Amino acid sequence: MIEFESSLIIGVEEMDEQHMRLVALLNGVYKLLQEGKKEEALRFFKEELLAYTEYHLSEEEKFMEKIGYPELKNHKKVHEVFRREVQSLAPYIEKGDPKAFREALSYVWGWLYNHIAKTDKKYGIYAKERGLI
Repeated sequence: MIEFESSLIIGVEEMDEQHMRLVALLNGVYKLLQEGKKEEALRFFKEELLAYTEYHLSEEEKFMEKIGYPELKNHKKVHEVFRREVQSLAPYIEKGDPKAFREALSYVWGWLYNHIAKTDKKYGIYAKERGLI
């Protein structure tokens, strides 16, 4: 299971709450896998985790636009790379390929953790320094 730790707090309440939800959803997939519920885990991964991730990325981009974040264009590019990578794994996941599912889950967690702890922190700092939050 994954803990939402202090390194993932960026200081923007709405985004921090969404990041916590992402971690909770990842934990939901892990829990289902630990219980041997592979089909449910796959469905949850696709229908809950990936759907919420897309919602979050969209909301994050809207927030950065609202605060006039100067790195918005680059940040959007990073999001797009993530979207493409997950989409490239989708056909293998759909076929029930357990290796692809593990890779996708691992990729999503690794990407989210690093993205939040490093890249997202920057817009949190930007907003805080300018009194926007």
